[in-house]
Amino acid sequence: MDNKEFILKTDGKYLIRIADEDDTIGLFKGYSSLCGDIAMVIEMDGGKKRFVPLSQIVYIDELEIPKSEEQPKKVDIYYR
Repeated sequence: MDNKEFILKTDGKYLIRIADEDDTIGLFKGYSSLCGDIAMVIEMDGGKKRFVPLSQIVYIDELEIPKSEEQPKKVDIYYR
């Protein structure tokens, strides 16, 4: 098995299934803190941003990935 790391790419388009809710489709913009939890920030059509707590995500589907030759920066999360 390949030990390749899989990461979400900024400005990639994803479908996110959130527990007991409709699917969310949009561009991944990064991560944020939300009431003591970590959330994905998704930019939806019209520019509206949605914060999706990681603990509520059932699955994520890749829909479109930007064709960039740059390697994305590794994001480290720190807690105090």
